[in-house]
Amino acid sequence: MKIKLLDARLLILGAVFFVVVFYMTVTSIDLIDENTAYFVSDMQAVDIMAQFSEDIKLLKDTANAVAADKDIISALQSAAEEGGYNDEILNDLNDNINNFIHIMGNLTFVDRIIVTSLDGEFAYSSYSGLLKNFITQEREWFEDSMLDKTYPVIATPYANLTTGEITASIVKVVHDPVTGEPLGCVILNMFMSSLIREIQEAYRIAETDIFIRYDGNVTYSYGGNFVTNVQAEDVDFDVLYKDANFNVILFDDVFESELDVALAVNLDTIKHNEYVSSNSQFVINQIIILTIGIAIVIGVGLVIILRPVFSAISSLIHIIEELGEDYPEYNMGISKVAEMAEFIEQSLPKKIKYLIYYDELTGLPNRKMFKTLYRTFSNKGNPFVVMLLDVRNFKGINDACGDHTGDKVLIQIGEYLNQSVEHTDGTAIRYSGDEFLIIVPINQINNNIGKFYEESILSKFEEPFQYPDKKPILIEFNSAAICNPEQCGNEDDMITKIYVMIKKSKDLNMSQLLLFDNDIYSVYVNEEKIKETLKTAIDSEEFVLNYQPIIDPNKNVVKAEALVRWFSKELGFVPPNQFIYIAEQSRLIIDLSNWIMERVAKDLSSLIATGKTMQISINISPIHIMEETFVDDVTFILNKYNIDYHLICLEITEGVLIEDRDIVKRNIKVLQDLGIHFALDDFGTGYSSFSYLKEYNLDIIKIDKIFVDNASEKEIAIIDGISRISTALGMEMVLEGVETQDQFDNLNKFGLIQGYYFSRPIIWAEFIKLLG
Repeated sequence: MKIKLLDARLLILGAVFFVVVFYMTVTSIDLIDENTAYFVSDMQAVDIMAQFSEDIKLLKDTANAVAADKDIISALQSAAEEGGYNDEILNDLNDNINNFIHIMGNLTFVDRIIVTSLDGEFAYSSYSGLLKNFITQEREWFEDSMLDKTYPVIATPYANLTTGEITASIVKVVHDPVTGEPLGCVILNMFMSSLIREIQEAYRIAETDIFIRYDGNVTYSYGGNFVTNVQAEDVDFDVLYKDANFNVILFDDVFESELDVALAVNLDTIKHNEYVSSNSQFVINQIIILTIGIAIVIGVGLVIILRPVFSAISSLIHIIEELGEDYPEYNMGISKVAEMAEFIEQSLPKKIKYLIYYDELTGLPNRKMFKTLYRTFSNKGNPFVVMLLDVRNFKGINDACGDHTGDKVLIQIGEYLNQSVEHTDGTAIRYSGDEFLIIVPINQINNNIGKFYEESILSKFEEPFQYPDKKPILIEFNSAAICNPEQCGNEDDMITKIYVMIKKSKDLNMSQLLLFDNDIYSVYVNEEKIKETLKTAIDSEEFVLNYQPIIDPNKNVVKAEALVRWFSKELGFVPPNQFIYIAEQSRLIIDLSNWIMERVAKDLSSLIATGKTMQISINISPIHIMEETFVDDVTFILNKYNIDYHLICLEITEGVLIEDRDIVKRNIKVLQDLGIHFALDDFGTGYSSFSYLKEYNLDIIKIDKIFVDNASEKEIAIIDGISRISTALGMEMVLEGVETQDQFDNLNKFGLIQGYYFSRPIIWAEFIKLLG
């Protein structure tokens, strides 16, 4: 496709552009001047009022400082006690007030500090000295609420009795530091006329009128005239400046009270300011330069920049054509871009949508499309079933037959699954690599999910897939199904639950469809809660050690086994058979084992301090004993509490020995050489191979309670045989699970006894009492 960069339509567009730019440039000059004036007036006003706010803060801080001066407080206390003043009181006030006058040296609108005495009924001014018969409560500025204030306040402006000027007083009540009673007031008078003149002088850049509004009145300067106590409703800025170019800027937070300040700035005087005027001219020049630059860039862009753009458009059109859409050949100009854009808009989205929502290999809807389908089925309000089919040993198919054949297998599975739902409103989805979903209304499969799965799905895979030069491939699934909405709340909940069912199906090696079972899911949820809670259980001190005594035939306690118990703050009591294997899966068992050993070492240390000793058995996880750091973990803890190694027995299961790992043999040998004993736990429940006893040279063999529960002649004979072998190997025997007198009487001759017959597992404090 050839595209001409210039055509008649483009030339007309260019001419229109230059006319518009010229008009905008002329219009912008006035607009920029006006906006500059507004900007400068706002900026200058904010700066001046920020400084004025600092001045007000300084005056309040000064009032605070005067009111807190201990000599002034003392003078006012004396005046209150004497009911008036004397020379000493007046001298003290004069001397201390004058200490603060210099602070206000730069402020023309405040020139004096006045201290009044409430009970003395006088005032002392840094400007005019003693003011007799000064009754504070009768002054126009006074309000009863001031007496409770612990901070300076600005009183409502009033006409000063002495000068007649409108005055706003900063008032800070002086309180007796002992009784808290008000003694007097510190007053700083701000004269409005002086205040307005100072603001005007500070605003040098333009002519400015100042308005101060208070209590429904306004005092202001306007056109060089000073006006006081005008009703606020009579001051209308729109009327005052209707024929003038003014910017009225309102500040309502300067005094932190009911006083507002407004600055009416003459914008024309700013425009005529030499600095502002020169800046405006600079901006105008820049706009002219920029306009010329834009014109040049556009011209160059048509030649350089747009050429690759149209090359890209042509490429997109070629891509669409390759996807199956035809585009007519045009030898067109740039003005035809709209035509090309419309064609791309109509063709490309549907192609992209297909690639996003459908599996490229099988043509089935994919995971993203499933979300839409799930919402569609849910919104209809009719129950539907979702089945997850996981191809068994698909990796083996790929490894044996190659990826190309694996792709063929997936395509054929997709076709068969599509066929299985073709007479329903259901859909087959390729959810991930070797996982497929079937979603179908339950009422369209006669409410019999199992029968539908057997007859409509599995029946299609009875015969192996045949491919040239390949062995027949029999397709089998691990599959699960869940009903919606009765068995799940939403899509995420459904996916979580169906994957739990698939995991269970794999664990059971099932070939049948596994329907959702809430009991199975509850176990999973409980395991997940345990797994999450277990992470912080050790640090939260939720584990407790119980000790079960091991006795000799005379019922003397000679050993004990440490057994961990978990009392979760969130889950309550969690039996060991529910959390130990989860701890092993997450490798938290290593931290837990170290905690158990340290707890045993602490308890043994306290027992040794009483002059007694006893061997304690600790169960060791296969996960921990296969760690390179296992020996270091054990010896570090025992050495930390100065525990003799022979007082520790580590119990292991036959599964550890079956692993036949060098690290296990090495760890056991190193610890045995140090004096630690090893016991083989639960003997009789596994392979029960005596070769392990000889090869590992273990110290203790523990007979599982399955031989003890019945204790018939046959079981006793087996125990007797094991006892003879263990004696020949130099091993000690412990019989677990002894619960009755008969069991004890029949079995105590073979070795030590452990079980509820003598004692259940008990906490350390009870165990110590049991020892006597």
